[in-house]
Amino acid sequence: MQYPKISIITVVRNGEKDLESAIKSVVNQSYGNIEYIILDGLSTDGTLDIIRKYEHEIALWKSEADRGIYDAMNRGLDLATGDWAYFLGCDDVLASPTIIEEVAAQFTEADNIYYGNTYLKKRNRLYTGKASKWNICLRNISHQAIFYPKSVYKEKKYNLHYKLAADHVYNVELFGRFGPRFTYMPKLISIYNDLGMSSTNVDQEHKKDIVGIVYNNLGGAVGSYFWLRVKVANFKNSLIGGK
Repeated sequence: MQYPKISIITVVRNGEKDLESAIKSVVNQSYGNIEYIILDGLSTDGTLDIIRKYEHEIALWKSEADRGIYDAMNRGLDLATGDWAYFLGCDDVLASPTIIEEVAAQFTEADNIYYGNTYLKKRNRLYTGKASKWNICLRNISHQAIFYPKSVYKEKKYNLHYKLAADHVYNVELFGRFGPRFTYMPKLISIYNDLGMSSTNVDQEHKKDIVGIVYNNLGGAVGSYFWLRVKVANFKNSLIGGK
């Protein structure tokens, strides 16, 4: 696959403050075979004006009601035609104008899930390194750093039961099925705004279900390890809260 098509999907609602930077980071890429899709959730600010400004460089865009970010992301996956699909947040940017060209050169296995790192602006650090079944339960692979092959993203969608952390559930379930096909690239893929809703709020349904999801997909040993880590963390938090 010398020049695979990469579908880049941005979902947005009322993102006029940051969206133009995200769009520029995509349309200024050196790589030529990009399909850029933007899905807007009926913005009421200047978002649509920004999209129209660049629509000659966008493969497809729509503005329509959705049931939240993961519903919009699923719609993006339905529309995508690329060999791999990648999500860029409306307030995030690709790390460099050549990064898609750099990573596409490494996409040699059509069914592999390729991923790298993202930079967390608020916390001023790289995230997250190489994944294993022992750490993916504790730290997600950012969807601003992971590329899903068509064989995956056309078959599997995000679970809308989880409003803020469906991407973690998605990756845990995929790792349980396709662990050897996860391929780490030690490259900085994006600069991530870790002040967004999913970074600063708790998905209560995810919190309630994640131990069982880990058990079911990664096995009893990993599930027990994760359960113990959760218990220790909760105990520490209770001590801090009690002071």
